[in-house]
Amino acid sequence: MAARAVPHERNQAVDMNLKPSDLPLLVSLDMLLEERNVTRAASRLHVSQPALSAQLARLRRLFKDPLLIPSETGRGMVPTPKAEEMAVSLRDALAQLGTLADPVNSFDPTRDTAMFRVGGSFSAISTFARPLIRSFHDKDNRQLRLAFPSGSEDADVLGQFENGELDILLVPTEQVPPSLKMRALLADEFVMLQRIGHPRGNFELTIDEYCSLGHLVVSSSGRMDGLMDIRLKELGRTRDVLVSAPYGDTIGSLLNTTDLVCTLPQSMIQAVGPGVEPFALPFNQPDMSLAMAWHSRLDKQPAHRWLRDELVRISSGLRPTRHTHAPAVPSPLLDLVL
Repeated sequence: MAARAVPHERNQAVDMNLKPSDLPLLVSLDMLLEERNVTRAASRLHVSQPALSAQLARLRRLFKDPLLIPSETGRGMVPTPKAEEMAVSLRDALAQLGTLADPVNSFDPTRDTAMFRVGGSFSAISTFARPLIRSFHDKDNRQLRLAFPSGSEDADVLGQFENGELDILLVPTEQVPPSLKMRALLADEFVMLQRIGHPRGNFELTIDEYCSLGHLVVSSSGRMDGLMDIRLKELGRTRDVLVSAPYGDTIGSLLNTTDLVCTLPQSMIQAVGPGVEPFALPFNQPDMSLAMAWHSRLDKQPAHRWLRDELVRISSGLRPTRHTHAPAVPSPLLDLVL
């Protein structure tokens, strides 16, 4: 959902004649809107709870609105409609002011402080988590922090970006909301994965054999179909999907202890672990394209540009070698269900 323009709110802000000395109040308001809890917001701002409560009282007088009211559940506070309308514009304005703090408009990952939140499907994150953590570790800077917030297939991605809950989203290109900026990272072919010693043997796969096998798909919502089923339907064929697993890290153990098979992008096999081998699909299937997406308000932020450059660098080392049969070395996972 795009940020809503609220011209009447802006006019009221101008009429209030905010002074430069009021800037700390706006920082406090931004934190209160994010945490929706005075105690937690005060802790993050490194001020006392009474001091932040006094700032909130002053903000209420300035904006002539309660801004945050106690929740009916007794847990935290709820923003008023006026506060919700202000939230995105306020965060954007503070982000722009933050870029002015660095006179050379740069970011040094070896000494600067930054917190990054990278979202996406569990299996897509597993592709980049290990090399990205290694990159952070190599900078030897404990002020450089990284989080992988969990999500779901129906998550409000745009809302998470606008609320500062996400910095980067890793998803298939076709799933990127049109309002976000995007850059492709991987173009990858799909392969079928089976355990070593599978009763099928290790011969070249035929379409009849592929359709007759018992398949596993990965879906956090429990869907029993995936991208391959769409393609097979176009060919007038179907396959037997017997198991839907919620997380990518269950794939390895399920394949190694059953005769199930799983279809996934080649560059993402390594996260499955040992004991499995991949085979080329017996029908043409468009490559999977994995992209990173971000909000336009972060586009020129030096720290965010550095993170995007790191992901591009990492992706160049993940590009798989094309093949027509099982590669010698199984080469991390994407949720195959749209």
